[in-house]
Amino acid sequence: MLRVEKHVPGDFCWIELATTDQTSAKKFYSELFGWDIHEFTMAPNDFFTFKMDGCDVAAAYTLPAEQRSQGVPAHWNLYVEVENADAAAGRAAKLGAKVLAAPFDVFDAGRVAVLQDPTGAV
Repeated sequence: MLRVEKHVPGDFCWIELATTDQTSAKKFYSELFGWDIHEFTMAPNDFFTFKMDGCDVAAAYTLPAEQRSQGVPAHWNLYVEVENADAAAGRAAKLGAKVLAAPFDVFDAGRVAVLQDPTGAV
């Protein structure tokens, strides 16, 4: 397995599954890829990571009811490394993106924003 110690700006650096059925997602991806499951006690049955050879490869969380009620399906979120999330979100907006969620802190992992590009991709 390729092990990446550091990402450079522009790299896809993390993936996260928003699922409506954690039990099925855990079963499917662990059987498909051989991924192990690491549950978080801070949010049991809400957030977990997939691991391979002891390394995190992805995370998963339960898609919030509010999003489900708006028709948002289960999906994968992709994260791109940037030097500064606030500056990148501002630059994206000037280039025609819609900022769906302004930059915010994610524990000690850094800052993220949710953007919709000019073609509608989120």
